Amino acid sequence: MKNFVDFHVHIDYYQNYKRIYDFYNDQKIYALFVTNFPEVFKKAKDTFQESKYVKLALGYHPEMINIRPFKQKDFDEYLDETKYIGEVGLDFSKDHIKNRDEQTRIFRHICRKAADKNKIMSVHSRNAGMDVLASLKEFGVKHAVFHWYTGSIKNLQEVIESRYYLSLNPSMLRTKKGKEIIQSIPLRYILIETDGPYSKYNNRQTVPEDIPSIYRDFEHFLGIENLREIVYENLNRLLMAQQKSL
Repeated sequence: MKNFVDFHVHIDYYQNYKRIYDFYNDQKIYALFVTNFPEVFKKAKDTFQESKYVKLALGYHPEMINIRPFKQKDFDEYLDETKYIGEVGLDFSKDHIKNRDEQTRIFRHICRKAADKNKIMSVHSRNAGMDVLASLKEFGVKHAVFHWYTGSIKNLQEVIESRYYLSLNPSMLRTKKGKEIIQSIPLRYILIETDGPYSKYNNRQTVPEDIPSIYRDFEHFLGIENLREIVYENLNRLLMAQQKSL
């Protein structure tokens, strides 16, 4: 499975998380292991060995405000231990919009830090695409990837014009809007994600063994044959841009 990319996966949420982590490493799949809290990032860093293929991202998921408050001091302290931030962002769907102001305060702080430290961000933007984009641009975040984008096509064009990437989830292939979004993104801005174990594939929990089939599904839909090479090159371009701007 060499050179496959899974740019957004919650490894710690799998029941057999150690086997999942080892699978990515053994199969040489480049994976971004996103976390929902700074405390989880620290625990994962202490639990898992440093890996060429699995990179750990420091996160605070916007849906988590009612579960655990944002520990800003810890977040800031751990920033220098990774070049990736995720999952972070805004969620203004009906279940979470009541926390809009607090979400915005936290995300603005994270964007400021990401820009200052030149991090690569994996961002959540459900019902909040314009607000997420505005904060990224306000603070001068250079490297961001919109995870499982579900916003408007108009806003999508602004994301692309800002030279941000988008990580596409196989669930997007099952909806009319998702397909429209996929078709609207230039290939050079596409990354692939599973968002496992939150997503489903073939009516069950997505697992990393599904990744070759997921890529084939996208290839069939897009009418191309070399998506693995395209995504791998896109990831390299993102990493090189981050390195050059240090």
